[in-house]
Amino acid sequence: QASWSLRVPLPSSRASALRPMSASTSLPPFAPGPELAALRAQLVELERQLDNAVSREDYVSASRLRSRIEALSPRDPQRRLAELWDSLREAVELEDYRLAARLRDETLRVKRHLPQYQLAGLWRGLYPHHGEETIRIRYAVGNSDMLIATKVTGDEHVPKGEITFRVELLSKPSTSPLCKVVRTLSDGDAVHERDVQRFPGQGRIAEKGFAHPQYVDGEFFLMDVDMFGFLWTPMGSLITFTRVDPREAEMIEEVEAARAAAAACATGDDCPPWDVVCDLDEIIGDMDDDISSEPF
Repeated sequence: QASWSLRVPLPSSRASALRPMSASTSLPPFAPGPELAALRAQLVELERQLDNAVSREDYVSASRLRSRIEALSPRDPQRRLAELWDSLREAVELEDYRLAARLRDETLRVKRHLPQYQLAGLWRGLYPHHGEETIRIRYAVGNSDMLIATKVTGDEHVPKGEITFRVELLSKPSTSPLCKVVRTLSDGDAVHERDVQRFPGQGRIAEKGFAHPQYVDGEFFLMDVDMFGFLWTPMGSLITFTRVDPREAEMIEEVEAARAAAAACATGDDCPPWDVVCDLDEIIGDMDDDISSEPF
């Protein structure tokens, strides 16, 4: 087994800079979802003011702004995660694997507070030429930084059960994590901008009958924990998804579980020992009727 001893001494100043925060370290709590967007907008504005103060050589104002930024930055888990990534890479380069393991554990703790790692579940969006479809968001087994979206209701191009897009959450975007998206409101000509996080991804396309499926470049736009969009870049098609109501999501999960059990029984795998003969198609049909009758 490889030794974890250092081959190159780590200067004390760099070791201190790389050291992860311990449980006893006093840090302000991370901003919750509803406050996080406002916090990030505030930090962006403070950094703009800091740049202006430095360019004017107003170092008194620059010092005040820098202190304000340093006080607010620890409340953004994304900024803390970026610092941890940089420290982790440097620790690995210096072959300090014990420290790297501690930093890795810290990244896992911080990720739990980030909106992009809180999206598992059912979502609904309007696909061009196909209408409203439901997808399921999950994270890849063994790689929580890979977000995968599969069709729950499919269409003639990409059927149910197939991946519709995937997103690499660990990849840093080619531009700032904060960008402006302009949307036209549906109830008039007014437009407004909102800050979103942007991540690179790949969207699935195929010919009819799921022929010649392939992935194309795309981008994932995270607006908040209840709304995101995915852009199929070559087609310029942006679909916005919203989270399915919890009651309806529970019904859909029951339908999917019943269909999976029926499929397994039809193939002779894990067929339940039914005491009575029942028609699963009829049961599923009743569930579908219940879903469609709900006022969502």
